[in-house]
Amino acid sequence: MTDGTPANRGSAGLERGEVPEVVALGNALTTLFNTLGVSQSAYAVRVSLDKSAVSRALRGRRVATQDFIDRLVREVESTRGAPVQPEVRSNLRQLRLNALHVCDPAAYELESLRGEMERTQRKVEVLVRHQEALHDLLEKKEQQVEQLRAELHQVRQDWIADQAVATDAEVAVQTEPVADEHDLAEEVARLQAELADVAAARAEAEARCAELESRVREMEEEVAARSGEAGSVMLPLGIVQDQLTAHWESGRTIEAARDLTEAALTRQVDELSDLVNWLDERGTRTHADHVVREVARIRGVEDVAAFGRRTLDLQWRPSSAHRAAERAGLLAAEACLVMTPQDIAALHLLWPNQWDPGPDRVLLLRGQGPHSILAALLESPRGLDDIAQVMAHLPVDDEAAVRNLRSAAALGDEHKLALLPLAKEFEWRELFSLLFIDFSKDVKADHIWLALGTTRLSRMTDQQWRALTGTLLENLSLVHFSRVFCGACEVYKDFLTPEGLRHTFLAVMLQELDDRGLLRDFSKIAGSRPALLPKRRKERALARGALIAWHRSRS
Repeated sequence: MTDGTPANRGSAGLERGEVPEVVALGNALTTLFNTLGVSQSAYAVRVSLDKSAVSRALRGRRVATQDFIDRLVREVESTRGAPVQPEVRSNLRQLRLNALHVCDPAAYELESLRGEMERTQRKVEVLVRHQEALHDLLEKKEQQVEQLRAELHQVRQDWIADQAVATDAEVAVQTEPVADEHDLAEEVARLQAELADVAAARAEAEARCAELESRVREMEEEVAARSGEAGSVMLPLGIVQDQLTAHWESGRTIEAARDLTEAALTRQVDELSDLVNWLDERGTRTHADHVVREVARIRGVEDVAAFGRRTLDLQWRPSSAHRAAERAGLLAAEACLVMTPQDIAALHLLWPNQWDPGPDRVLLLRGQGPHSILAALLESPRGLDDIAQVMAHLPVDDEAAVRNLRSAAALGDEHKLALLPLAKEFEWRELFSLLFIDFSKDVKADHIWLALGTTRLSRMTDQQWRALTGTLLENLSLVHFSRVFCGACEVYKDFLTPEGLRHTFLAVMLQELDDRGLLRDFSKIAGSRPALLPKRRKERALARGALIAWHRSRS
């Protein structure tokens, strides 16, 4: 059981997707953990770790981090009141190195470099102490030589003064310190040579240590970019795929979902794309979509863009290009739900506008397709304020943005109406012109009221409706504007009373007309002019009702 203390298993008891070296490390850790006499849940709370992280390390499903091992050793020592034997520590370290060697050669190389660096640092420390000892000894020997020379000089001076009565014994006194001086000089020369050798060895060791430190830093950056949760070592993708298969075959869907989420969080983009492709080939498209959604929700902008590009390149097939586009569309839609406006703008700039499925075959992405970031933004429940912030972070009239927004807006007049005041506000002149040309063609259509009744436009504030009304009045004739107003009356035909009008944007539109001094002329066009067609007569009647209700609400 996950919460209990797992039993040790030999290599013969390996499940599908398990690595013998990782299981061996897990078994050794389990043996140590069992001495604590606590559940995995309690231990996870004690050391501030997720319970699943503790379980996977002890079950041999993940390579435990060195911090995890060191913390477990300290907890055991604290509980038992005695240190863990050095051979146990050494065995754990070797087992972890064996697991790293199989699962992550880069992490194994990093640990090996760290071990060599530690040994080199200890060697430098020993050489430093040796060098200091030689300095002290050499200084003492040199002092002895100086002292002996001084004594010899004094003896010679005395001998010169008393040479007339010198005896053989006095001569011997003279020659004895000469022999001592010779021996000391040889000792000093030997010490100087040894000191030079130690200094050279120290310099070599320090240079090697600096080289190792540089390589360790580089390897740490490389491994950090590929490390799992809390710095844990990730298993090779093939083993993860075997584990997922074993989960599904055993009905462990929750564990499989957890592993997919962890993969989306920690795996490199190339591996994630390979994983999604593998899931599709297995026929588990739902699980592949789960990975795509998680990538959009928890990865950074650059990773999401790279994943989208890689997924398009990898999944394009003549018979399944639609699948690649739908997959990219799902990624774009999820990203637009969770990302900040600034990140959405950055994602648009990084998002590919084409993909290359092979030699001489470059396909452009359709701007209105579901794989366009800005199209996904317009289809998302994000408000106009968020769309405005996205446009504020994009270059004015960005070519790809104009193409995508116009294409997406072509799918519905509500998008054109929402984008027109924003294009004017941020001075996107090209986009404004194109949108207005398209809207002018559609404004005579009888279904304009369908666009005015959409959820997006109903969420617009009074200020936003005022801006939209002003934009339309500045660029449409009153006759054409009346068609928009009549469409709005069709949407809110049950609210054309003095009280009900306050809950619609009709009052805002009429107020803007009044402020511009256009209300009288508009009333003649929208409410008083006779109409021949029954539909037009109905529209005029609704417009007249709105005008009467608005005047009454002001009196």
